[in-house]
Amino acid sequence: MKWTDEHEVIRRANDTELGLGASVWTRDSAQADRIASQLEAGNIWVNCHAEMQPSTPFAGHKQSGLGSSTGDDGLKAYCNVQSIYVAGPDAGDL
Repeated sequence: MKWTDEHEVIRRANDTELGLGASVWTRDSAQADRIASQLEAGNIWVNCHAEMQPSTPFAGHKQSGLGSSTGDDGLKAYCNVQSIYVAGPDAGDL
């Protein structure tokens, strides 16, 4: 989309119920960082699109889903988390 106002283009890009991916195309790396950090999407590419790395999380925001499917965060979905609470010596008998 063509734009002249940075705040307006970010508002337009975020004005959706979905948030799987977004691309920022610019020659200005500071501008790319500013815009990318404000986009409400799980995957943001700068000067490319859909470049995937298995070591990084692939996740969506908003109605595009919760959690991630790759990277360390994706692997945690297959783990059984367990918390064990043990009272200290001042808490009485175990």
